[in-house]
Amino acid sequence: MTMIDRNTNGERSYRKLLNLVLAGAILGASALYGGTRGASAAIAADASGDIPGIELPGSVAAGRLGGAIYDVVYRLSVAPGHVIVASLTGAAGTDFDLYLFDSSATSVLSTVGLLKKSVGPTSSESISWPSPRGGTYYIDLNGATDVEGDYRLAVQTVPDATAPTVSIALAGGRAATNQLTVPVTLNAADDLSGVAEMALSEDGSTYTAWQPFEAETVWTFLPGDGERTLWAKVSNGVGLESVPTQAKVAIDTDPPSAIDIEPAPGSNVVGLRPQFRVVFDEAMDPMSWAELGLIVQSATGGLVAGQYTYDPAHRMGTFVPASPLDPGGTYVVTLGGVTDVAGNPLPRGGSWTITPLAPVGMDVQLDPEIVTYGGQARLDLSLTGAPLPAVVQVAASSIASGGFVALSTLEVVGGRLSLTVTPNLNTTYRFEYAGTFGVATAQVDVPILVRRSVGLV
Repeated sequence: MTMIDRNTNGERSYRKLLNLVLAGAILGASALYGGTRGASAAIAADASGDIPGIELPGSVAAGRLGGAIYDVVYRLSVAPGHVIVASLTGAAGTDFDLYLFDSSATSVLSTVGLLKKSVGPTSSESISWPSPRGGTYYIDLNGATDVEGDYRLAVQTVPDATAPTVSIALAGGRAATNQLTVPVTLNAADDLSGVAEMALSEDGSTYTAWQPFEAETVWTFLPGDGERTLWAKVSNGVGLESVPTQAKVAIDTDPPSAIDIEPAPGSNVVGLRPQFRVVFDEAMDPMSWAELGLIVQSATGGLVAGQYTYDPAHRMGTFVPASPLDPGGTYVVTLGGVTDVAGNPLPRGGSWTITPLAPVGMDVQLDPEIVTYGGQARLDLSLTGAPLPAVVQVAASSIASGGFVALSTLEVVGGRLSLTVTPNLNTTYRFEYAGTFGVATAQVDVPILVRRSVGLV
């Protein structure tokens, strides 16, 4: 006969009942139901297969299981605060399972008092169970197939004297949230009997009733903005409590605002990869800034890609285009779905435009920097970035003029020109390029010192 697989006590009952029926068929109905000494002997032979079983002889027990030997039950007494650790191994080809019952159990064929089981297609099974109050327990070894073989059972009871530990995080570790109901994450551990229960408190003194431990739960604070604190403690399988721990989170329902924007809306910007900067009045969520916190588009709608960074120390988000913008083009800018650290979105605002201009480089070298009265100085100008030929205005300012006075208009053909001057007083010469479409202006001031000569008469 092939025995049925049983991973429930109902199946085990069926299998054992089937065995009694077969025994009745062999011994005769009268022998099975009240009968003969042979029938009593057959039933008595399985006395160790049901509760109360036999006293566990020591840390290790061995015997035969499987086939006609359905169950072997051991009884043991456990002191309060101890943990039962049991492991079962069997001969190759066997399939033995392991069950643990408490003192309320009366039969291995019932689920009453069943605490834990370890079942599988092999005979390598193990169970660990904490006993906070101690008492009597029953360990049931069950043969799941017709294959009979040797088993070895190792059982220990060890005291758990170490309390569990726990840490807590609110709102996923965020500093603030705009929700009153916040996620609570408990990271708890126990080295022997496991974490069993938890309790929470808003004031650190009045805790909720103990409830089954959950690593992820929620807590609802009372209405109102401000910093909140939640305490947590856990207990292990034998009832030892952890040291309470706490976490804080700010409830914030006020939206943020942008207090400074550069480049200024509507401005011309020198440089084709300008750095956009937005300063906020409170800490912002860096991820929300990185996900199109600032949107830059061309006049035809093309989205400008670039690098987003957020500086928490200055509450400032920056954006730099990945590629040069078109000089003289119009670009539309707006703030996207950026939120503060509590999750409050920035109120929707309007859009603005900026115009990027190609930068111009202008440099003027003076020789000499100090001249004697009546002497000359040469000014060598170089101009880059401007379309050539380019026109440069020259003006001068001295104490006598009281401000800059236009001197001449020069044409720069090859990007360079020279000018010779004979100043009578300390004079500053100004060179200005007025720019053109898509090209920025440029200006350079060059001071020349004039020294009087002294002679003896």
